[in-house]
Amino acid sequence: MKWIALLAASMMLLSISAIGQQYSTETSGGAPSPMTPTSPESLGLQAPSATASQQAPSTQERSQGVMMTDQQSAYSAPASMKMTATSPTYTQVIVPPGGYAPNSLYVSYAPQTVVGCNLYANLLLWMKTATSGDIWFYEWYPNGMLQTNFAGSVYYPGWYKRWFFADVPGWHILQYYCNGWSNYAYIYVYGPGGYWVNPTPNPTPTPYPYPYPSPVIYPYQGSSKISVHYQYGSTPN
Repeated sequence: MKWIALLAASMMLLSISAIGQQYSTETSGGAPSPMTPTSPESLGLQAPSATASQQAPSTQERSQGVMMTDQQSAYSAPASMKMTATSPTYTQVIVPPGGYAPNSLYVSYAPQTVVGCNLYANLLLWMKTATSGDIWFYEWYPNGMLQTNFAGSVYYPGWYKRWFFADVPGWHILQYYCNGWSNYAYIYVYGPGGYWVNPTPNPTPTPYPYPYPSPVIYPYQGSSKISVHYQYGSTPN
C-alpha cells in the first residue's frame, strides 16, 4: 500500500506543477485590485546571481514609505553591483497581461527589472510615476500570498524610491499603483536550506517548529512587521 500512497503523492505534485503557482489578488484597505501576475516560470526567467549590495535604509528612510529622488540617482549604481548582476541581467519591461503600465518600477538601479539577492538583504526600488496620487504597493510572495501596503501620496509626477527587504527565500513579484499600474519587478531571494521564513504568524501548511516548541518571533528593526522563523524537522510520531 505504501507504493500506492507514494504514487498518489507524485501525481498530486505533477498536477500542481501543471496548474502552476496560484497568486492571490485579494486586497484590503481600499487598495485597487491587481491582475494576476505572470509567474517567473512562465516567462522563462532564470534566477540572477545575488547582487552584492551592502545598502541599508537610514533611520529616517525606515520611517518613510516613498522618498523623492531623481533620474540620475536611479540610473547610478556602484560598479560592483552591476558586475554581480549580469548572470543574467534583465531590463525587459513586463506589464500586466493585456494591460497598460504608465508607471515604471526598477530594482537596484534603472532600468533593471529582475535581480537576485541574499536573504535579509535590502534593495532600493526606483519608481517613475506618470501622475501624482496615492501609491499602493503590491508584493506577491513565493507561496502566492499578496501583501498590499499604502506607501503614501505623491504630489508631483517624477522619480521616487523605497526599500525592499528580502524576508523569504524564493521569487517575489512587485508592482505598484498610482492612478495606473506599473510594470512588474521580479526578485529572487537566495536563502540557506533547512528553514523557512514566513511573513505571517500562521503559515499554511505550518511546518513543525523543531527543535523549538513554538515559533521564534523577531520584530524587524525599526518596523512593526514581524518575522516568524520555523525550523524544519521530522514529523512527530
